[in-house]
Amino acid sequence: MIGLLDPALFLPRPAQEVSEDLASVLRICKEHRVCLATLEEYWKDLWSNLAQPLERALPADAKRALQEVRKYGESSNRFIAPLSHAPGSVWRRGFQQLFGGAIFASSWEERMAAAAIRAVASGEEVVVFTRRMEGRNLSRHQAGNVTLNENTRWVLHLQPSGLGHRQVLCVHHRRNLVDRWTSRFDYRLPGHAPGVPYPFCPPEYWWKGATPAHRTVQSRPAWIDRLDNGWARPNINGGAGYHWDVYVATLGRQVAVGLDQINVVQFGAPEAEGSPGHLHHEPTGKAGMVTGTGWTC
Repeated sequence: MIGLLDPALFLPRPAQEVSEDLASVLRICKEHRVCLATLEEYWKDLWSNLAQPLERALPADAKRALQEVRKYGESSNRFIAPLSHAPGSVWRRGFQQLFGGAIFASSWEERMAAAAIRAVASGEEVVVFTRRMEGRNLSRHQAGNVTLNENTRWVLHLQPSGLGHRQVLCVHHRRNLVDRWTSRFDYRLPGHAPGVPYPFCPPEYWWKGATPAHRTVQSRPAWIDRLDNGWARPNINGGAGYHWDVYVATLGRQVAVGLDQINVVQFGAPEAEGSPGHLHHEPTGKAGMVTGTGWTC
């Protein structure tokens, strides 16, 4: 697997954010054996134009994270054959949204497209480590203390001549390479592993933009799964809490479950909160009404 770095990772911002994001990139690369290819189409400009100026302004810890990412890429030593097509001759989608001049001093669209085309031409799967930014590839939907962070660009599309359509996954969390649907949906949604009674069931065609991902349920923005259940964050100040408020969709399933709304442990919750996809707690005044009957995907 080949990974490309989003230039937005190296735009000026708080040092803690830089350190956390780059540490996450490095961890994902090592866990999934992702090669950060040092493609000449973008790598040299990335470090000279963006990373080095940022590095000068960072404290020691954040500098180390940045240097470790560069060292990892340059030690990968992977040869990838040069392009046989000019980037302008290849149909693509999503590159202008992510790499156009809206947030950069100059557009990175052509450089990132050229790097991605060369990478996919190698025959390997390609991902791009992406920074989420509101107004760029992130849209926030809020009601009271409930916020849904919608990813508006989760895959890039290319169609180089002779290769056919290729997709490049936009990775922002380590779970994205395990449950690919979390690149579009919230990574805290519980998956449908064996033994999980209340899983989030991603829509069958979750990667298609025409597939609805969320809507308002009970006046809250909620993710919508394949079963039409609504998954909303708890209405707690500051977005705190380790569970999802799940609105059970159909009367038959509500009768089977015992309630029309339950509280389900999120993925990534501390162990003391319970296991992801299990009941977190029963709603106030409704103790004993949940039957324990769940659903499968």
